[in-house]
Amino acid sequence: MQLLSVSTSETQETTKLLAQTNDMLNIFIAEDEPLAAAKLKLFLQKLGETDVRVFDNGVSLLARLTEEIPDVLLLDIHMPGATGMQVMERIGLTKQNTMQIIVTSAYEQYALESFNYNVTDYLLKPYTLERLRVALEKAKTNIRLLNLDKQTSAEVITVRCDGKSVIIPVQDIVLLESLKDYVRIVTSDRQKRITMGTLGSFADKLPEDFVRIHRSYLININHLSEYNSQTVTMLDGSQISIGRTYREQFESILPKK
Repeated sequence: MQLLSVSTSETQETTKLLAQTNDMLNIFIAEDEPLAAAKLKLFLQKLGETDVRVFDNGVSLLARLTEEIPDVLLLDIHMPGATGMQVMERIGLTKQNTMQIIVTSAYEQYALESFNYNVTDYLLKPYTLERLRVALEKAKTNIRLLNLDKQTSAEVITVRCDGKSVIIPVQDIVLLESLKDYVRIVTSDRQKRITMGTLGSFADKLPEDFVRIHRSYLININHLSEYNSQTVTMLDGSQISIGRTYREQFESILPKK
């Protein structure tokens, strides 16, 4: 696997970059190559980021994510225990709030699939200090916008449908269905609206009553009629299969409702 490289010119730019990247982040690094992890941590230190924790396999990372959610996860694709793709699949089960995922990989072919998980950026190894700074700035901007969005749109969401802006009360949303680059929103009045976006982007905006039960479905538990280990039935009559990897998390949430 290719490693990160630190050039003389990058070292000379450290002071300038540090001034540009001045909001501290809580960062997890998931990287099984010790040298690559060490160099990435060094890059982060040069950018003023000192709250950094390193995980050398996907299993230990997932275990920690059940207890603590970082601001940013720098995620390698090829790792023992659980690959980066498997990690992204699993963390889609729970509310990750404003956590930003930046994929780091020596392979281009995983980029398209990674963005299906609404990642913030994809860094192709070996990348520069400046390229990492740009990715972190994207993460910080997203975090700020998500925090603002949660404060200002807790009761309604506004989406673009057929060239118009439509305001939808959150409490009326029954479920959301992924349609590749679009999302179908089903409301209690049986309206179905299709808008551009991903389930991940909507999950970040919606309250904890919205739960991922399938790679393609996000449901509002307040509109749940009945369920078993295989399917859920919503109050509007919609029946949805529960994805195998989402079943345990779904069942653990229900007793709290």
